[in-house]
Amino acid sequence: MSEVFLARQPVFDRELRVCGYELLYRGGREESARFVDGDAATATVILNAFMEIGLRSITGGHPAYLNLTRRFLLQHPVPFPQHEVVLEVLEDVEPDAELCAALCRLSRQGYRIALDDYLLDGSGRERLLPCADLVKVDVLGMAPQEIVRHARTLQRQGVSSMLAEKIESREVMELCRAAGFDYFQGFFLSRPTTLSRRSVPHNRLPLLRLIASLQQPDLDVREVERIIGQDVSLSYKILRYLASPLFPTRDIDSIRAAVLYLGRRQLANWAMLLAMTSYGDQPSERIVALLVRARTCEQLVRHRHGGSDPGAAFTVGLFSGLDAVLDAPLSVICAELPLSAEARQALLELEGPYGAILAAVLAQERGDWERLASTGIEPLQVNHHYLEALRWADAQWAWLAHLSRAEHADRHPSLRRRSPPSSS
Repeated sequence: MSEVFLARQPVFDRELRVCGYELLYRGGREESARFVDGDAATATVILNAFMEIGLRSITGGHPAYLNLTRRFLLQHPVPFPQHEVVLEVLEDVEPDAELCAALCRLSRQGYRIALDDYLLDGSGRERLLPCADLVKVDVLGMAPQEIVRHARTLQRQGVSSMLAEKIESREVMELCRAAGFDYFQGFFLSRPTTLSRRSVPHNRLPLLRLIASLQQPDLDVREVERIIGQDVSLSYKILRYLASPLFPTRDIDSIRAAVLYLGRRQLANWAMLLAMTSYGDQPSERIVALLVRARTCEQLVRHRHGGSDPGAAFTVGLFSGLDAVLDAPLSVICAELPLSAEARQALLELEGPYGAILAAVLAQERGDWERLASTGIEPLQVNHHYLEALRWADAQWAWLAHLSRAEHADRHPSLRRRSPPSSS
């Protein structure tokens, strides 16, 4: 039986939460689309998404962004529910009266319309704006002033929502956010992931089982040992991590000893981080940013809320970016894990004792001083712990990256201390 393929790339909102997925044609496991017939490619994406793989399993309930050719927009009935899709009009579709009429008809039917790769180039696509709910601007290679000009012009023209696509650096991301874009997409945030009917791209089940087990109030060491033992890569990484200079010199001669030494909360947090390093599509900036966020949350609770759990605050900070790392909606991830009510409330609503802490750290990251002041947490205290967390996270990432490189060079777990990586 032949495999069917499809790629998806997440769309993020201003809070960097996944809010949709663009579905892309793939003929195999290659990382880019290769096709001659655009209509055939569109049909393949639709069939694979809705009939083969299943839309819900691809998007987790978020809208699917579908690239449609002129023929599909004009001649084909749209075979999916309005609330589940955003219809993207490709940049090479002629913006004539016939197309305008078709888009207005689809809009009246309740479909959301997006204009892909929009440019202020006088091509006539501005006549499609009245029917559009979203305009996507390809910012790759654009000068900063051009990005700002596009945003301001579209805002003056009454565009309700703008998406900046092909973002490849933190600087461009922050510029687009400041310019007023509502949604974001690009390699800096997440590369497209190829899915197939016969396999899931990354098997994260052992990791999720481990996290779920470690969240239980009564820790079963034997169960944790069994779960870790089923994943050779995770076992290797945890043992190598304990051999790092981050811990006092000692010998760890079994998975059980590692579990007992680390403890439930620290093992839960670092099992996640160690697994992250095996996903080649994760930019180091994202992992370091999550480390900084988690550490800052932990330290704020440790020095400000004596009755709260610093380890739980670390977990909340770390999990707040899990949707991008696992390429799945945060609400779905939270539903699969037995998190406490306070942790779930913080992650999904930024409410509760940990929610206020997380909101303050997110405001510090974004330079939103007004929002930071509204959290009731002293800004100088947040800044102090944030700067300390930056130094701490750099040291942690250096060793995590070393473990990832070492795994490729040595597939056999070592239960003895290894030399730390050189400073060069």
